Amino acid sequence: MTLDLPFMVEMAYALGIGLLVGLERTMEVAQRDDPPPRASMAASTQPVLDTEKIGEFLGVRTFAVFSLVGFGAGLAAESFSFMAPMALLGISLVIVAMYYRNQHAGYGITTEIAAIGTFILGMLCHQDPRVAGVLALLLTVVLASKRFTYRIVGKMRRVELTDTLKFLVVILIVLPLLPREALDPFGAFNPYKVGVLVVLISGISFVGYFLTRILGAQRGLGLTGVLGGLTSSTAVTAAMAADARAQPQLRSICTFSTVVANATMFVRVLVVVALLDRALVARLAWPLGGMAVTAALAAVVLWFLAAGTGGKATEGRSPIQLKNPFSIVPALKFGAFFILIIFVAKLARLYFGDSGLYAASALSGLADVDAITLSITESARDGTLSRQAGALGITIAVVSNSFVKTGIAFYSGGTRFGGMVAICLGAATVVGLLLAFLL
Repeated sequence: MTLDLPFMVEMAYALGIGLLVGLERTMEVAQRDDPPPRASMAASTQPVLDTEKIGEFLGVRTFAVFSLVGFGAGLAAESFSFMAPMALLGISLVIVAMYYRNQHAGYGITTEIAAIGTFILGMLCHQDPRVAGVLALLLTVVLASKRFTYRIVGKMRRVELTDTLKFLVVILIVLPLLPREALDPFGAFNPYKVGVLVVLISGISFVGYFLTRILGAQRGLGLTGVLGGLTSSTAVTAAMAADARAQPQLRSICTFSTVVANATMFVRVLVVVALLDRALVARLAWPLGGMAVTAALAAVVLWFLAAGTGGKATEGRSPIQLKNPFSIVPALKFGAFFILIIFVAKLARLYFGDSGLYAASALSGLADVDAITLSITESARDGTLSRQAGALGITIAVVSNSFVKTGIAFYSGGTRFGGMVAICLGAATVVGLLLAFLL
């Protein structure tokens, strides 16, 4: 076989994979007996590698050899098909023997399994080096995430695991079994489409919940606002209003978090529409984009106003009491509400034209933005509603929802907090409506 460029690239991939995985494993083994992270940081900022300890286990060179031997086995398999399985069996026996020799240390078998995987990836380099490289990167990320994974598992509650299983059951089992044809004469109730949209909204809230749980709201009210906007900007507004009333010195930073949450909500609506109808999002980008930019600019001003006026006082606090990540009952309630909104929007459109749709959007936005957004997007994609009217309808729903949150801010947070929120959201509302009617 000639040493042409493709061959050299494949061999370089095999060597790089062995070195990458081996380096990660060497660092892990060398630091196994280190003090806890906080104690080690207090003692020294640079971890010390125990070379004697490394010598007892699989290291960088060994992993590189495994990967290159696997690459050689892949080459030999072109002429002798039995070489690949025989080489894999031989390497596996060697690794098992090494594991039994070192099992007195009381560690797991992760490194040994990673060594076998590295050998297989080395073989794959001869067939598809790019796929082998991606798999090696993923393998290294998984191996390196040990401490992070332990921290996350330590924070998890039993209900979060069960709710995750419920969410997966809905996606993988229930959703595929739903009928895919409309069951009513108006063509409004398609169980499968309703299920997809419910899963879409629930999925966004699901991700937002775990981001908040993993990163922690105590890292800053700004982060709380962004992450809270993924799940419920109304919940953020209510929580910040209560804090602003209880601790007036935090009024500016609480307003900042509220406005950030609403800016995130504007972007979230755009993302949901973009996933379903790109043509509609092109029209909606101007009004909602304008609202998001206006709210973001107001948040920047609020950030500077809040600097040094109590931001540190929020450390260690969790301003929002998170609910379960996924619950069947709220999901079913959303589905029922969504179906109702579909019928109302269809009938309003049928008997009153665009003006009826706008009224339905305003009423729906008082309670929830997602349902009317998905209903309008579905109608626009089916061609039963013009995208210009659909963009205006969604904008009206968002504006109506902003009025509700402004009322919550006044009621729960007091006049000064409510006034600051009203100015910010009011400016965003004016910009959004102007862009919706003019463009």
